[in-house]
Amino acid sequence: MATETETGEPSCLDTETPGADIVINNNEDIQELQLSECVPERVLISGGTVTDLTPLSNVREIGILEIRSNSILTTLLGLHNLVRVDTLIITLNSSLASIGDFGDIAQLGSVSITNNPVLTDLGSFASAGSVGNLTIRANDMLESYEGFSELSATSGTVDLSNNPLVVDFMGFESLTSIGGDLVIELNPALESMTGLDGVETIGGDLNIEDNEALSECAAESFAAGVDIGGATVLFGNKPDIDC
Repeated sequence: MATETETGEPSCLDTETPGADIVINNNEDIQELQLSECVPERVLISGGTVTDLTPLSNVREIGILEIRSNSILTTLLGLHNLVRVDTLIITLNSSLASIGDFGDIAQLGSVSITNNPVLTDLGSFASAGSVGNLTIRANDMLESYEGFSELSATSGTVDLSNNPLVVDFMGFESLTSIGGDLVIELNPALESMTGLDGVETIGGDLNIEDNEALSECAAESFAAGVDIGGATVLFGNKPDIDC
């Protein structure tokens, strides 16, 4: 959907062809770039010496924002004035414990938060009512899915897998519609489907597999209450004698 800026002009993300990727490897790169408020290109923040993103605080819109493989980056402060990101990727950041407050992002496309080994919370995306694909996977210290309180629909797939400390889906209480697949796999502490109670439709497949603490009855009960457009695969969860 095309959007307008605060001045009423169309967003550059809708009117400009992206140029070459903008790569930030260190703090000096950020200072030298002096990015504008709207950046249609892919911005890749990836480098062992990146520690300070505050010089990016003027940026409001980015086509693709990828924060990857930053070994000593501990905060995303400086990015929290964003109002639109068409693709957000946060992965392999070994010192990032919290994503922080992205509550101003009202237009958020696909989101991937994966393989951040000390990430404990997802921060806040309180203005995001819908997204494309949503992947939250393989974050070893993540404790909950709190952060997407207003998310009601996705046009693509939701993958909530291999997060070993998460016990339920609290944080997704507003979610009612998933356009693609719902994938829930390899979550050893997952005990309940609570938080996904409001999901009414899944356009693609439902996969609930290999969650050793989640009873098969809970998986079956959830599946029975949802209109599923594709296949249903429930396998390798905690066995029950009677459902």
